[in-house]
Amino acid sequence: MKDEEKSVIVELPHLTSRKETSSLMNSITQDMKYRQSLMKYVEKYGVSRASRKYNRSRSYIYFWKKRYDGTVESLGCQSRRPHSHPNQHTKEELDLIVRMRRRNPQ
Repeated sequence: MKDEEKSVIVELPHLTSRKETSSLMNSITQDMKYRQSLMKYVEKYGVSRASRKYNRSRSYIYFWKKRYDGTVESLGCQSRRPHSHPNQHTKEELDLIVRMRRRNPQ
């Protein structure tokens, strides 16, 4: 009997570059830590003094101060996507548009 060679197909998961992922995470974490140190300085010395030390506008500091709740996660970037579409067509309107386009393709 012959020795049969069996071929095995091994699928490897798609590998991403670690440099891209780690640098992205580090930049977010560093930004959040920077803002947290800014907020701690604001609590101790006030907005005007922090503005001069960190070379940031007072409006920037007030923006983050309003969002800050004591946790680092509150200082992260938030999504800017819309959560509702008030002017979106209804299902009936979409059906009318489709029928009109079917009748008048030009």
